[in-house]
Parts: sequence; C-alpha cells; structure tokens
Amino acid sequence: MSSTASPLAAPEPWDLVAPEYVRELLPVFETFARDALSRTGAGAGHRVVDVAAGPGTLSLLAARLGVQVTAVDFSPQMIAFLRERAAKEGLNIDTRIGDGMALELAEKSFDAAYSMFGLMFFPDRPRGFRELYRVLRPGGRAVVSSWQPMQNSRSINVFFQSLAELMGGSGGPRDGKMPLSDPETCEQEMSSAGFSQVAVHQVSASAEYPSTVAMVDVMVRSTAPIVLLAKAMGEAWPALHQALTEKIRATLGDGPQAIHFQAYLTAGIR
Repeated sequence: MSSTASPLAAPEPWDLVAPEYVRELLPVFETFARDALSRTGAGAGHRVVDVAAGPGTLSLLAARLGVQVTAVDFSPQMIAFLRERAAKEGLNIDTRIGDGMALELAEKSFDAAYSMFGLMFFPDRPRGFRELYRVLRPGGRAVVSSWQPMQNSRSINVFFQSLAELMGGSGGPRDGKMPLSDPETCEQEMSSAGFSQVAVHQVSASAEYPSTVAMVDVMVRSTAPIVLLAKAMGEAWPALHQALTEKIRATLGDGPQAIHFQAYLTAGIR
C-alpha cells in the first residue's frame, strides 16, 4: 500500500532549505548517521549506497572510513552541497541526482544501504524499501531512519502545535503523526520488502540554544516544510513568524532551550 503523498516528496523544499540544513542540523544528523553505520559494520573497501542522501551527512562519514559510497538524492541543491563538501576533503563519492524509488543501480551490488530521514517521505514507501533490498547483495544490511511522534519531543511538539493553532489547524500534523512513526509500521514495511532479522532501535540526539527566540529562528530556517510555507506566504510570513515566536515563548519561557530529536532506526538483512 502506498503512503499519502507529502509536500516533502518533491525536491523544492529541500533545495530551499539546503544551506541552513547543513549549517544548523549537521551535528544532530551525524549522531544518527554514525549509529546507522555502526549497525551495518561498513568499513574500508565496502560498497554502500546512501539513498535520499541530502547534503551527505552519512556519505561523508562513510567515505572518511574508506568506504566506497554512492549517494543519491532528488534535490540538485543537496547534491551540490554534498559534492562541495566532499571536494573540500578530497573524498571520492559517486553522487547522483535520482529517484530513490527507481534507483539506476545494478541489483545485488552493495554491502549496505541507508536512507536517513528520506524514505519516510517517499510517495510509495514499499517501493523504496524494495529498491534498497534489490541493490543489496545477499547478506547485505540496510538501515532506514524515521522520526518518532512529535509529542516525544516537547519543543518540537510545542512549535508545530503553536503553528497549527495560529493557522487555524493547518500548520502541521496536530496529532504528531509522521510517516514510519511507530515501531510496528517500521518493522512491517521493511519485512514486507523481503528483509529478515528486522529490528527497530530508538536513538536520540539533542541540540541546545541560548534562548527560545534562537531556537525558533533555527527551526524556521532549517525545517523544510516551514521554509516552503514561508516562501508561499511571502510578505505575510514575518508577522506569522513573530506571532509564532511569542506564542512559543509564552509556553516555554525565554530559555535557554533544547530540542530533543527522537528517531527510529530500522535495520534488516537481505
């Protein structure tokens, strides 16, 4: 069964958010990427594919270990940042603009496969899982990460609840539901693609900010759906941004604040 299409299933929001995504969220996403790499045992000489690679958080970590990396993303801007970062470090990464649901890669050609917070937004998630399975050699391992429900992180929940209230209920998923946001669905969808020994792991990372205003500013600049909303609203956005900041301050106080990012990392073997 296909998942409901998300606005995040198109390149535009990721193209728009790419610079701030790299600048603000890299340490958080490196925590999850390191965990994913450790669960597959990827090392020097192994071939891996990073699907929906974004700016290359996992790809660069793997390449520094001597892993042969193929990175695929549908956002030209994200791939541009990945290539720039790899070039600065002298790392050789095979970067491709492409569709994670239709990988132009040979079957049974990789030792490990990853999709870090990407496959969760695919319009057809089962197809995405099947593609990871197809390109893995027998015995190869895959890791797919997704977010836990928003209510598991108070700061994130307050942010999106406040935005939804200001927009009359249309600012975000008010029940905190996101794709692949429960362990049962994570396990079922990976298993249905053919993977065995599927296990779901809970992993967390935190980011700290000196004030509530600073935290909201970072979330506004580095969160893809919010950047897309700001573009759509145009001149009306600054007033909403200010109202959102004040509403969150009224709930959380002036700070300092921390965002606790809670994820599921689902691992399986072909």
